[in-house]
This record gives sequence, C-alpha cells and structure tokens, in this order.
Amino acid sequence: MNTTLLADARPTAVPDGRFTVDRDRIRAFADATGCTHRAYREDHAVVPPTYLCGTDSVEGAQGVASERDCRFFGAPPRAGDQLTVTVRDGEHDRITEYRDADGRLIADAWTQGAGGDTAVVGQLANYATDWLGPESVRRFRTRLLTAVADDEQLSCTGEVVQEYTADGETRVDVVLTATGRSGLVAARAWATFARAA
Repeated sequence: MNTTLLADARPTAVPDGRFTVDRDRIRAFADATGCTHRAYREDHAVVPPTYLCGTDSVEGAQGVASERDCRFFGAPPRAGDQLTVTVRDGEHDRITEYRDADGRLIADAWTQGAGGDTAVVGQLANYATDWLGPESVRRFRTRLLTAVADDEQLSCTGEVVQEYTADGETRVDVVLTATGRSGLVAARAWATFARAA
C-alpha cells in the first residue's frame, strides 16, 4: 500500500464540516488501496466502499480489533457531490455521518480500533465491486484478523448468503474472505449490494 498516496486521498472537510467529493482524491484512494474498477476513474467517479470510513486509528483504541462499517442509504456519493460531515468519537470508536445539500443522511461510517492494513481491505472491496458493481454497494463492513506482509498475494473469495427486498431494491448480502499464502485469513468483510431486478 502506498501510504503517501493514501494520505493525499482521504476526504477533507473545511472547518464547518462541508466538503466536495473530489475526483482526484477518489482516484488516489483507489490507487493506494488497489481498487481497479473503471468507475473510480470516471469524471463523475463513485467513491470506493471504504473511502468514507477513514484509515486513521481511533484515539485510545490500541488492543481493540480494527473494524470499519460503511453504510450507504442509496447509491454511494460521486465526485462533485457536496456533503456535510459530522463526527462523534466514543471511547474506542467513531461515528461519521455524511449528509447531502438538503440535509438527508446519505452515508455513515463506524470505525473502531487502531487502523490497520487498508490494502487488505481494499483488495476485498475490489473483489466485491468487480463482482457486484461499485454503484450498487449499500454496506461494507470489514474486520482485520491477521497482519500480512506488504507484498503478500491474497486470495479473495465470496459467497451470497441471503437475497431479499429492502427499500424497494433487491439486495444480496455477501461474505468475503482474504486469505494469505499461508492459509491464514487476513480479513473478512460482510457486504450488502443492490441487484438489478
């Protein structure tokens, strides 16, 4: 993972909590986390599933499992969207809410723990969005389990565990696993995607 690219890619809000989703930052984040889908490089690029979750550690969260849970209440934001962000910190976690120009909650992110290997999570996100489409993600929760070397080749797998209708959409829940050469599971993800009817 290119940590310099990642530092330059994170969304940044102005002091009053407003920001514009930036196409170049989406591209930089996708590059740094190994997300290759063309939707991250278009002029009106969609944000990758973990883009709004952040990559920093939560103060005082050492020894707590690193988890991220990003939820989207409709299609994920795109480059050019104007968002307002509010952040609430807990003892070991953080909740970040994203609202559109009309004040509607369009996404939120729960973060726990001391950060971790964003490249591993990026590989799971890339696998899932290549399979099910980046515009259709509705939730993407990850948990890091085992540290792996930077150059570790991971094998990603996934399976649909449930199909249902919610908010007028057909949705599928999937479980994703990233496994290293040693056979150890590096990370897991639980995700929800909208499916075309």
